[in-house]
Amino acid sequence: MSRTGATTVSAAIALAFAGTLSGLLIDESGGLTGAFEWLLRTIVVVAAAVAIGGGVMLAARVRRRIRPRPLGWVAAGLATVAFAWVVALPVAYGVYLTHLPARRAVHDADLGAPKERVALPGADGVTLHGWYVPSRNDAAVIALHGTGSNRVGVAGQARVLVAHGYGVLALDLRGHGESGGRSMSVPWKLDRDLDAAVDWLKARADVDADRIGALGVSLGAEVAIRLAARRPDLRATVAEGLQGSAPADYRAAGQDVASDVQTTALLHVNALLAGGGAPDSDGAVVERIAPRPLLLISSGTAAEARAAREFARRAGAELWNLPHAAHGAALTADPGGYDRRVAGFLNRALRG
Repeated sequence: MSRTGATTVSAAIALAFAGTLSGLLIDESGGLTGAFEWLLRTIVVVAAAVAIGGGVMLAARVRRRIRPRPLGWVAAGLATVAFAWVVALPVAYGVYLTHLPARRAVHDADLGAPKERVALPGADGVTLHGWYVPSRNDAAVIALHGTGSNRVGVAGQARVLVAHGYGVLALDLRGHGESGGRSMSVPWKLDRDLDAAVDWLKARADVDADRIGALGVSLGAEVAIRLAARRPDLRATVAEGLQGSAPADYRAAGQDVASDVQTTALLHVNALLAGGGAPDSDGAVVERIAPRPLLLISSGTAAEARAAREFARRAGAELWNLPHAAHGAALTADPGGYDRRVAGFLNRALRG
């Protein structure tokens, strides 16, 4: 075996071993165990970079084994593309979602009314930080941001809800903004942190315990539907940008075979690096929300829009698709429509 081959294989083994241990210790943040987890996380990032780089070099060397030379270059190009698609991109994105710091600084934002700072306990004692605007209509909504963002990312959505009198609890998810815990964007590891948010709202004097909902964008939408599926006291859910969390979701959306292979690989990488376990499909999750009200918002005309149609069918949900909007950008693309659709849905579900 060449030196490059040996280095690549060694890095892949280190990635698998350190990734498995790191995933098992994913919730450790203090003491010797937390320090060991941090060391493992560093090994994962370095090993992934070395393994991907070595794999690309090995794929490119295919050209040396095939004659004539033009055919060798074609074969090397195909091998490199295949490696990048099936291995490099899923591994790189999986490491980004589970191991790389993605905290964005929290700055002040206008939520349309005076707000107060909130600190709530997560599932294992990790503290979640956020803002709360008190309710003026006895109803309240938990607002959840997307990957690599924080509560500021849903400030616009909060202003819409506050204008209609809703209390809004905008939180930084675990590992984002000012909240504690490892920075990661794996939805099935985040929803149990929010049980405390539902209970906190139910105990407030300005909120009717039967009028609490959730609104999430992208990652926040994935977390919101999982929270709603477990908590029947969450009476209404707005989920924008669901794209699926399992192969069954992608196939139901008509995803092509090549993309199916890639997303399946990413799912397995995420499961390994996040401590094991495979997520339920979004289709199965939204079915558990029914018959409670659910509004799905999707963008474009491709996989996201097709997935949303399938989820809406399975859950009996309302659906609003914006064919010319970017992912998670419904409010920016159509502010008036967002106000009518989202506020109207919540008014019917929480105030009707």
